[in-house]
Order: sequence, then C-alpha cells, then structure tokens
Amino acid sequence: MLFCGFCICSLISSAQQPVTESDLLLRIKNQQAIRNQSLIDGVLPSYISRKPTMSSKKIDTNIFYNDLLIYTLKQLAPSLNYSNQVKVDSIIQRGQIPFPKFENRKGRGTYNFWRTDSAYSFPYMGWVGLVHKKFAPPDDLDVTALTMMALKKDSTTARKIHQLMQNYTHHGDKSNDVEKKYQSYRLYSSWFGNKFPVVLDVCVLANVLCMVQANNLRWTKSDSASLHLMVTSIINTDVVDHPLHISPYYGKTSIILYHFARLMSIRKIAELESVKPLLKEMALLEFNQSSDLLEKIIICTTMMKWGYEPPVLEVPDITQLEKLIEKSNFPFFIGNVPSFLSHSKRTFLTKLKLGLYYHYCPAFNDALLLEYISLKRNRI
Repeated sequence: MLFCGFCICSLISSAQQPVTESDLLLRIKNQQAIRNQSLIDGVLPSYISRKPTMSSKKIDTNIFYNDLLIYTLKQLAPSLNYSNQVKVDSIIQRGQIPFPKFENRKGRGTYNFWRTDSAYSFPYMGWVGLVHKKFAPPDDLDVTALTMMALKKDSTTARKIHQLMQNYTHHGDKSNDVEKKYQSYRLYSSWFGNKFPVVLDVCVLANVLCMVQANNLRWTKSDSASLHLMVTSIINTDVVDHPLHISPYYGKTSIILYHFARLMSIRKIAELESVKPLLKEMALLEFNQSSDLLEKIIICTTMMKWGYEPPVLEVPDITQLEKLIEKSNFPFFIGNVPSFLSHSKRTFLTKLKLGLYYHYCPAFNDALLLEYISLKRNRI
C-alpha cells in the first residue's frame, strides 16, 4: 500500500560551508580533466563495480554519462548566472569532443554505449558466454536518443533516427519481456540489433519519447504503446513492486520516476498528468524508505519537475561532498547481463543478483545535486 503524506526530513546538521552551483561546476570540470590511459579526451570518468558499492578500481570509457551531463547542464544553463553559464559552456564543449568515437561506423547516425572507432574489451566478459560466443553489443536506442538531445541534433536528423527505431520493436516470442502481461505491446527494444535479444526497459522508452517530444516529431504506434506501458506500469504499481523487471538497466523506482518526470517536463502529456497524484505518493514512499542522500536528492528533483513542493532536505557541507555525493553507493545505471537471457533464466539470476554490474559517475552525481539546487532556488 502506498504511503500518502509529506515528510519533513533533515539529514545533515547545518553546514559550515554550503555547496554552491559554482562549486559543483568546478568539481565537474575537474573530473572532466582527469587523465587515464583508459580514457579519451572529454569522456567523463565513470566506474563499474560488481557490487552496489562505489569503487574506482575499474574505470569505464562510455559516452552515456557525457549524454546525461550535457543534457542536464543545457536545461539548467538559462537559470544560472553569467559566470556559471561560462563554466557550463566550457564543460559542454569539451564533453562533445569524443562523440564521433561512439558513432555508428556505417554512418546511420546511431550511437553505442562504448566506443566504435577501435577494438574495445567488453567490460562484462566473464558473462558473455551465456549470451553469445561472439558477443558485441550493438548501438542502443537509449544512448542514441540521449545523444540527439544532448547534441541538439536538428529535427531532420532526429526524424530519420526515429524512423529507423520503428524497425527495432518487440516482436512476439523473441522478446525477453519484463512480464508476460506486456507481451502484446509493440514497444521499442533497447537495442539496434536484428540478431540481438529484444529487451524492454521503461526508462529507455521514456528517453525515446523525450527525443520525440523535444523535436516535435509525429508519434508512431510504438510511441503510443510505450506511453501506454508507462501508464499501466504506474497504475499496476510495477514501478514500485518490480523496478528491476520493468527497467532492467536502471532498476530503481526513484530512477524510473525521475525519467518520467524528465519526459513530463518537456511538454505535458495528458495520460501521465492524470496519474501524477499516484506518482507523488510513490515518490514520497521512496523518499521515506531511502537511506541514501543522492537518491533523496533525485526524488526531490523529480517532485519539483512535477510542480510539487519536495520534502525538506539539507544539501551536504562542501567537505562532505565527495563522501556523500560523488562516492555515493547509489548507482544511476546497471549493466544487466541476465536481461539478454530468457525470462525464466533472467528472473532466477536477478533474484541472486548475479550478472549485475553497477555504474557510477562522480561528475554526474554532482550534476544531479546541481540540478536540485538550481530547481530549488527557482522555487523560492
């Protein structure tokens, strides 16, 4: 049963050095400047762990977090002062440098999570034998949709990509669907791969619809089906009860709600507006149950995007920023190898937490806090 109410919570005693938007942008810029033999210029340092615990032992080179950071900063920039806008411009310019290294080599305009310009060692190699002997992840709809928004590609390019996406939808028994009850929905797969398993993720669907809305594209049957699934997953409370099944690559109720709010903030969608009171209850429930500051920040941001007053929350002292935010154990993204398998195998392995890889990015965590602070300031 959902808890309905308003929680006033104070996590941290009054800060001696309250963190500012300028502080966070500087920390993001410093993270962006980190050099490592595994990284290429402009790629944000991010890390993979086999346990839901932040670790910097295994660095990853992906474009996913660049997408998220650039898109987030572009949305916030108009509300920042001139000095901070200059910082944002500098971060974005450098963050855009590596994108060609992740673009499809055949020129179709799609993007891969990992680089495509050279041989790349897939980071989950120990598990790929379960999926395919010659496993190579294809480009994915999630990163491609986010890139269209981050780079602000023209609507003509976005329209071509959208048309291409129509060829990669759920097709019956080849789907590793979240639940049998969603088998009839003709939804987008997460992957641009004809010989690759069809994997459905409600956050990926939300990001595709963000691209559609941001570019004023004409909705297709798959867009409408995606929206229908989102609304159904809310009404059926699968968003709360089965987040890792409904979203295998994000896996947290708070992250799913954040994706819904990001979509709804672009332009109102009547079907989602009608369930907003239920979404608010879900958000408050997650806030009250969470013990992680970063997750609470994400939930408060989500509520502000919906137009609600969030629970009271104190941001960390600047001396606590690294520990509580940048090295938070709350992952924004999950590499889910069992998602490629049949529903029964996937369910079994997921219950055992096997084949899950947790991705962390300190700079994007800073951006999430920056987003919260900026939205909160604008409400005052």
